[in-house]
Amino acid sequence: MSSATTLRHPKGPHAARAQREAGPFLWAFLDSSVGSKILVALTGLALVTFTIVHMIGNLKVFQGPEAINKYAHFLKHDLGVLIWVARAGLLAVFVLHLGLAIRLKRRARAARPVPYTYARPVQATVSSRTMILSGIAVGLFVLFHLAHFTFAWVHETEVIDASGRLTRVNYLDLRYTMPDGTQVHDVYSMVVAGFTTPWLAVLYILAQAVLFLHLLHGIQSSFQTLGLKNNRFRGAIAGLGVAVALVIVGGNIGIVIGVWAGLAPPISVGL
Repeated sequence: MSSATTLRHPKGPHAARAQREAGPFLWAFLDSSVGSKILVALTGLALVTFTIVHMIGNLKVFQGPEAINKYAHFLKHDLGVLIWVARAGLLAVFVLHLGLAIRLKRRARAARPVPYTYARPVQATVSSRTMILSGIAVGLFVLFHLAHFTFAWVHETEVIDASGRLTRVNYLDLRYTMPDGTQVHDVYSMVVAGFTTPWLAVLYILAQAVLFLHLLHGIQSSFQTLGLKNNRFRGAIAGLGVAVALVIVGGNIGIVIGVWAGLAPPISVGL
């Protein structure tokens, strides 16, 4: 039994060739819902990893001014251009994560323009139903955090100047003298000044509560998207998600409350 063969006229159009370039494949991957979900999962896990590292570095405030100021000086000066590459990469990951998540949500709504007559989310939790809202809230907090500690646009602190008078200065003007005589930015005093200000401390604690809500579903959802959350590991991954969320938020809130409680006492800072 012979199979049918499609004949092409010798003077007709050329047969279509398979795309060999990476560009069309990557664009198709990004444009597909499956590809978008995978990227949301991977970028989310990358952001979780950064958040853990960032928290561990901030916990150095309880080791005293020398420890955290040395660590901050290393990041800002010793890494050189690498720190800006890392910041740009982190920003790209964050924008990609949030942008793809919002696009997936819009596509899901467009696929069902008419809502259910009776919606009863049996398995959906508050965390899963508010992922977009909590993600946007966390994004806005990150912008505030940068304005507060990185660019010092939000708050000032009081120091004793050379004449012995109390004066208000920008965070970026705070200086600390290391044991070898090197003058570095006083990140320790900056953190203490920020978290001993009541309204700032309350704002950071509330932001961590929203972050916990986002992580509680986000971490587990990332493993499920990547095909790692099956019946065998469902309980373990659920526990891991809760544990990681508690560690991150507990550590961040612990810094705020610890500074507020005096576990990182202020030091005499002068100009």
